[in-house]
Amino acid sequence: MTETMTEGPYPLDHLVLPTASLDVARARLVSLGFVVAPTGIHPFGTENCCAFLEDGTYLEPLAVGNGQAVAKAIADRNVFVARDRAYR
Repeated sequence: MTETMTEGPYPLDHLVLPTASLDVARARLVSLGFVVAPTGIHPFGTENCCAFLEDGTYLEPLAVGNGQAVAKAIADRNVFVARDRAYR
């Protein structure tokens, strides 16, 4: 988003959708008519396949792609990965 954030409610840019299977998430989004981006691989072991909406917001199905990298990221106190793990 290119707008400058001010005090007050923050604009919504995306929804993270924790999933056990990126393949299942991708198939479901495609069946609903979404165009889904190729798999994105994060350096801390998670993967996504985003579906972008016309207004710039997007859905981010997020799965564990590399369990060892995720475990290391959590041990290294990566808050993003630790919070994701808490919702699984």
